[in-house]
Amino acid sequence: MLRIPRHVQEWATEIVDECMASAGERAMVYTRASQYYYTGSYDSRAAIHNKIKPFVDRKAGFLMQPTDVRFNIVFDSQEPDDVLDRAQLMSEKLTADFRESDADVTFANAVIWASVNGCHLLKVQPALEGFKIHPVHPQNFGVLAETVLGLEEQEAFCHVTFPTISRLMAMLDEQGHPRRNEIFSRLMEARQSERDEEEPTYFHQMVVGGLQPLGNIDGDPPSAAGIVNVFPVPTPWRPQRRISRTVRFCEIWVKDADRDGDYTALQLIYPDILLEGEHTRRNLSKIPGRSPFVKIQAEPTPGYFWGRSDVADVQMLQDLINKRLRDLKIMWDRNAANPKALSGYTNVTEEIYFKAISEGGYINDPNPNAKIQSMVEPPPPNYLEELEFIWKMFDESSGFTPVMAGQGDQGVRSQAHAQTLVRTSSPRLIGQAARLERQLADTGYLGMRLMQAMDPSVYITEKGTHFTLAQLPDKFQVIVDSHSASPAFAEDNRQVAIGLARAGAIDAEDLIHMLHPPGAELLLSRLRQRQKAQAQEAQEEKQQQTQLALITGKAPRAAGGGKKR
Repeated sequence: MLRIPRHVQEWATEIVDECMASAGERAMVYTRASQYYYTGSYDSRAAIHNKIKPFVDRKAGFLMQPTDVRFNIVFDSQEPDDVLDRAQLMSEKLTADFRESDADVTFANAVIWASVNGCHLLKVQPALEGFKIHPVHPQNFGVLAETVLGLEEQEAFCHVTFPTISRLMAMLDEQGHPRRNEIFSRLMEARQSERDEEEPTYFHQMVVGGLQPLGNIDGDPPSAAGIVNVFPVPTPWRPQRRISRTVRFCEIWVKDADRDGDYTALQLIYPDILLEGEHTRRNLSKIPGRSPFVKIQAEPTPGYFWGRSDVADVQMLQDLINKRLRDLKIMWDRNAANPKALSGYTNVTEEIYFKAISEGGYINDPNPNAKIQSMVEPPPPNYLEELEFIWKMFDESSGFTPVMAGQGDQGVRSQAHAQTLVRTSSPRLIGQAARLERQLADTGYLGMRLMQAMDPSVYITEKGTHFTLAQLPDKFQVIVDSHSASPAFAEDNRQVAIGLARAGAIDAEDLIHMLHPPGAELLLSRLRQRQKAQAQEAQEEKQQQTQLALITGKAPRAAGGGKKR
């Protein structure tokens, strides 16, 4: 924990400089990784066949899929049934809001870019009566101690954005900032606007929405062995470059020793305009003891916060594929327009030669031994086997086997055998999926806390209990229900649920909750209606038997009874 001094502005500037010291070096790595991800190459010679993008996308898709993310709220201690009923309702509410706000898709995209860059960050912010998740590129983020892996263990970290002055003024108006006019005057006097040459390319990509799909129109487009690639890495552009001005807006989060370790947020327009934190100390996340950021990282690197890109594992393989395919392309082009060797002709002129090599052309010579021989270079032996071997190494680098990729394999004779092979061949990916699942649950926890702070609605359980979200017990946890986010656990969870249902350990309603088939809410509603109808029929039958016993004087027949032998 840190103690914020009395002169906050100078101290905040030093914290920003300390946290963002490595941003420039890391930006070079991120740019190179994104070049390989988009084009399969690091220079202007684009790859004929880019294997890195499908490699990253397939691995990220196996670790996390946003199609059926479900949350469950659990408690540290035993709670009464009415609290559990409220938790069940709020679990469904959190799941629906997570899907409605596209938070599940945003998290899945963050998994892809965490694989490309080594890590990625998400910022959970309040929106209306719920929450909204925004991606944060690690280039625009900095931590005080890069040897500390956990974000919650950092004493301070910084998030940098570059809003336009008009956007900044709108933010200050929303907050009702008392120094709004003074800040605007200082910005106009400073005229600190032109940053196009100072910031790396990817900075503009993160803060500007427009993309120039044809790249730099003033430079040469990337090519490979004569083939021009007109779709390189997206290069953002700004049509208002000479009009709108941007500022460097720094948001600093500090574990404040004077506030029992709770976070204090400082807002600074770099280098010397302090917006928040000069006279007040507060946590702007609306969640006591937590910051709004979640670090997404499937495979941490010991001793380094930012991790290692998965592209580094296959970069040399991609370069080898590029070289082999370029050589093959050059060889086939040479063979398609191969030179001719003319022998035995009495007179060979340039006109006769062009007749010989042109389509449909022919020449006639009285010498019967005259002939034309094409100078063709045969392809190298086993070149296809070499390419297939390199592609196989891509799968081995990611941990994929043919069975996990949905392909057949020798010796697999049943579905149970295939599932056994999947479980035994994917422990590396399962460990990464489990780590991402906890980070997804942490994101859901922040979203649930914001819903408690922002949503004043009154909810009603099936038993008629009225409550608000703020009335839930404080000590609860959010978990991913039935490992629903990762295909790595899908089949195992399905088999466990079916086994529990066959053993009678769960009923039909529990089975629907665990499997969550399409139209689960409708199935649950119909199941409950059938259960009510059956209970009503049983009650009516019992009443009829009781009335019959009063009339005949015979004891009512027990349910399920039969003849005795």
